[in-house]
Amino acid sequence: MNIFLWQAEPDWTNGITEILEWKTDILQSYSGAEQRIARRLSPRRMFEFSILINGNERSRFENRLAFVGGNSWYFPVYTDVTYLDDDVNTGATVLPCNTIGRDFVVGNKVLIQSEINNVNQTALLEVAAVNENSITLVNPVKTQFFAGAYIYPVRLAVLTDMPELTRHNDDLLSAQIRFRISEHNAFSNDISFLPTYRHFPVLNIQPDWSESLKCRYERVLFELDNGAGIPKRLDTAKLPFFVTEFRWFLTERNEQIQLRKLFYYLNGCQKNIWISSQTSDFNVITVDGRVLGVENTGFNEVGLMSGRKDIVINLCNGNALYRRIELVAVVSDEIERLLLNESINVNAEDILSVSFLTLCRLNNDAVSWEHVTDADGLANITCSFRGVRDELESI
Repeated sequence: MNIFLWQAEPDWTNGITEILEWKTDILQSYSGAEQRIARRLSPRRMFEFSILINGNERSRFENRLAFVGGNSWYFPVYTDVTYLDDDVNTGATVLPCNTIGRDFVVGNKVLIQSEINNVNQTALLEVAAVNENSITLVNPVKTQFFAGAYIYPVRLAVLTDMPELTRHNDDLLSAQIRFRISEHNAFSNDISFLPTYRHFPVLNIQPDWSESLKCRYERVLFELDNGAGIPKRLDTAKLPFFVTEFRWFLTERNEQIQLRKLFYYLNGCQKNIWISSQTSDFNVITVDGRVLGVENTGFNEVGLMSGRKDIVINLCNGNALYRRIELVAVVSDEIERLLLNESINVNAEDILSVSFLTLCRLNNDAVSWEHVTDADGLANITCSFRGVRDELESI
């Protein structure tokens, strides 16, 4: 059966939701120690969006939908659109355009699309090579395209379920569409732009606080209950596991590229990263080399435990220092002292905040990526992280 090009463009009123979904087997012991096994070479990638079409476009769409059914489509990745930098004439094999961070793959198709005098021009061609500033084609273009024409990466994809069509009148139709890419979804996992602390990267990309972020402390709990007596609860790990929500509202492609690299590095729930509590956990009064004098918050009563030993010291100049607390002692009802593993050469007034650092993994294998516009513009990304026992993690 022929593979048709998907031509019903998204209605961007509600944007496009992209979902990256890994698969990780997590084997957890009663102590909270984990073994995590990645089951996919790359995440499954899904796109969900709505369409609103009428006229000839609606008729063409319904004919193809009825014919293709559950088979594959050539799906343009609308969020990775780029634009033709210069005119290309008939017979050209090179498309000058920006390809950085976009899903162009050698051997796959590329869609060129433009509108001239209310007439749509399209060409579906195979990619021979991809450079940062151009795409080389296997076969030449058969018509002229002017600068500014849309260029989309094209992927083989299937509809996860047959869309329910809503007819608003005899010619206007809307539907919710959900595609799953049927190919390997590779991307760079280079996170050299992130700092490293105790052999693991540190997340320093600040979350969006336009909405409140939720967190909690999970326990490994078991209850013994015969239904008649008093239930017996066991906290087998005897430790809290910090779970926190993160949300980013990104406005540039470079920011989105960096975050996507991070998720590919984390590989779902498999790998670890240091996460700040994003709160001011200690109010520093004095600094003396390795000793911090802080307001008494009862930290000495709790003591040092996994997930609450490491701190990030954020300075007013924008820099950050990462340290581990080795001892804590009470000086008075107002002051506690923290002994750090290394000294810091700053004054108390140079410190903006001090937050706990917790070694974490993603809390689930799916990441939701809501594209308000294409990836050169706005995107809203949400996920959550869960703490692990850092002293038991392999290096």
